[in-house]
Amino acid sequence: MKKTFLLMTAALLFSGAFVFAQADADAYESEIDAAASEEKDSKFEIKFGASVDIAVIPFQLILNNDTDPSFFGGPEKEAMIIGAGAGRNASGQSIRARIEARASYNDMIGLRARIQARPDIVGIEDYLQAWWKPFPWMRLDIGRFFDDRLRGEINDQDERMHAYTVRMYDADGIFTRFRTHWNGQAGIMFSFSLPVHENFWFGAMLYDLMPFTSSNLPGNQYDSNPDLVIRNEDAYHRIQAAIAYKIPKVGLIRVQYFGAKPHVGINIITDEIIDDAQTTLASYAIPIFSITAPRIEAAFALSEIPGLLINIGGKVPLPFKNWEEERTNIFDKVDESLLDPIYAAYRSGLVWQAPYHVALGLRFSPVKLSSLEIACRADAKFGGSVKGHTTEVYFAPEVNFHFWPSWEFSFARLILNFGYEYIGRTFDNNDRTVGEGTPAAMTGGHRIGIGISLQKNIISNCYIKAGIAYKFAGTVNGTQEKAVLTIPLYAEYSF
Repeated sequence: MKKTFLLMTAALLFSGAFVFAQADADAYESEIDAAASEEKDSKFEIKFGASVDIAVIPFQLILNNDTDPSFFGGPEKEAMIIGAGAGRNASGQSIRARIEARASYNDMIGLRARIQARPDIVGIEDYLQAWWKPFPWMRLDIGRFFDDRLRGEINDQDERMHAYTVRMYDADGIFTRFRTHWNGQAGIMFSFSLPVHENFWFGAMLYDLMPFTSSNLPGNQYDSNPDLVIRNEDAYHRIQAAIAYKIPKVGLIRVQYFGAKPHVGINIITDEIIDDAQTTLASYAIPIFSITAPRIEAAFALSEIPGLLINIGGKVPLPFKNWEEERTNIFDKVDESLLDPIYAAYRSGLVWQAPYHVALGLRFSPVKLSSLEIACRADAKFGGSVKGHTTEVYFAPEVNFHFWPSWEFSFARLILNFGYEYIGRTFDNNDRTVGEGTPAAMTGGHRIGIGISLQKNIISNCYIKAGIAYKFAGTVNGTQEKAVLTIPLYAEYSF
């Protein structure tokens, strides 16, 4: 009996690789179940999946509205460039293949792995995960994975075929997903729903854990090479904990704490304007800050009205004062005399407030007119600042809006796209624009893009999407941005 079972399992494993289909993550799954002969109630389940997609821009026209030389006596710039584009969402033109496998026993313990192949790399993608359910209502996950049950749902990443330079926040802008590997490699998650009330759910994760070593040296050599040990002593900062409650016949409400070690990234924009006689006409150095802070998030999804989904969320970053730059060697102490002057000036004594973030997503399809779908997404960031005894800087507010109605014709789906991004100015406590009087003054600006695309289902589990889009020229923080005409192409096939 055991021999027969092993032969059946091997045959199923071999054949399963050819019969499972997956669309973007978990759809179009074919299951293979094998029952253990010794335990009739036991269930051993195996799932396989594969897909391939490609994103390219075979044609792009860039109109240059700044043809002046970059420096005195330098060559003029081209007024127009025609060629292939940078790719969807500026991620590069690429083809990608995925293979995924899952295995579980009795819905009590399981494994999941996904391999991704691209022209530049082959390796584990987002899943290398093991899980265990000690009770039906409790689960422990460890490894590399996502958990999207609470994540925001409405964004234009799949539909938006036009202005990838017109920023749009993804679904995490509404409510951040559970993810183990934002910057690290793995994590551990504990979750449960109350046995007496299944509509309540709690989850907590420790994310961005790194391997203890970054080298293949034998373990006994690390004592004499502490610089090879990767820092994990600050892992307690990276705790994410969420509570959610599904309101019957209404929707889902959720709240979470997203932990992070406070940090400020400082990028200095600097330049000198020199004439032909090598005389300095002007020089400037403008600091640009990128703030990482723990935050509180809350969101609500209205999902029980037929044809309508409204998802709204907000993020409140917590202010902080002192922060540390990352150290290579975990045993190094901070030597004040050796600190970079810019880092030393900003690392303490100031109160940092990352911008607040509010997001709204809406998708509506009339019940009696299902061919029509109207969707939009709006995000606003505001209230960011850094304050000290004599220093106050208020960061630029931002507003992002995208609107994409669509209609399902008999031959294809037609999608219209509009994107708008507004960036305000950055100013100090005297209402003076940061960098005023320089070419890089933080005056803000806007970006606008429009587009139209068609999505055609070729065969089952296969579709192609193509369109044409135009991103208007503009000026953002003193930088002239080009007008871009794009013909994007995207295709996906699951088998």
